[in-house]
Amino acid sequence: MSSQTHVQQEAAATGGWLRNPLDNRLRAGWRILAFLAIFYSIALPALFGLRALLGLSKSSPLVIVIIALAATPAVYIARRWIDKKDFVSLGLKSGRHGAADVLFGFVLSGIMMGAVFGAMLALGYISNVEVIELGWPTAGLLVTSLLIMALVSFWEELVFRGYILQNMAEGMGMKTAVLISCVLYGLVHSANPNAGLLSTAIIILFGYLRIYGYLSTGQLWLSMGMHAGWNFFQATVFGFAASGHTEGRTLLTHDALAPDWLSGGDFGPEASVVTIPVVLIALVAMRGWSMTSVRRRSVVSRD
Repeated sequence: MSSQTHVQQEAAATGGWLRNPLDNRLRAGWRILAFLAIFYSIALPALFGLRALLGLSKSSPLVIVIIALAATPAVYIARRWIDKKDFVSLGLKSGRHGAADVLFGFVLSGIMMGAVFGAMLALGYISNVEVIELGWPTAGLLVTSLLIMALVSFWEELVFRGYILQNMAEGMGMKTAVLISCVLYGLVHSANPNAGLLSTAIIILFGYLRIYGYLSTGQLWLSMGMHAGWNFFQATVFGFAASGHTEGRTLLTHDALAPDWLSGGDFGPEASVVTIPVVLIALVAMRGWSMTSVRRRSVVSRD
């Protein structure tokens, strides 16, 4: 037996449960726990301090800003000094391709939500559609909501499909990591108001939709664009509840006429079977986009 092999076996026997002796890093599970500790150590003092000082509600836009501002440095610190990898390697390579992915994802989500709304309206699942008065207040509403949705999508994709999923994949393989991530995504949303078995199952499907954006492009931008677009069009534009939560003012208002499993009810379209084929078609569209995008990038790299 070589001395190098003997050293590796000894390291595995003495400290392998905590650190991987082959790359001298914490194992994936410990890295995720360390990241969460960093994240909460930044976010919680700021949240509790400002909520006590300003009396902020949990749904306040400032709370979302604080979480996003806490998540970004937490991921950077964990990626740089715990993972010992580049922050950009999570799928944050900048450039025109990233911008194109964001835009495509945003527009695709708008088309998806429009298709769900149109199908429900045509089938008589919703009625009494009204449009609020257009003007500068409405424009301000749309811009503010878009910024908030962009922040939410950025930090959630950075944390869940970026840091956590990719570390899980290193520890247990991508297929197992994807399965567990999707199930956890559904279970987390099962605690939302008006959630049920159907909404949880559809949210699991949405979990894969988010992950597929990363899997198909190797970057997080497509997932971020789709996440922001879906929440923006679902809640602010088309006036549905978003995973059980409702916006104060929306561009459109309407009433549900069908049972919840058709109209989505108070949980929103993510509890309606109408949404399922739309998500499946979106996955096909994402595959086509990613294949075209890969060809474009290969041509640019050759040039």
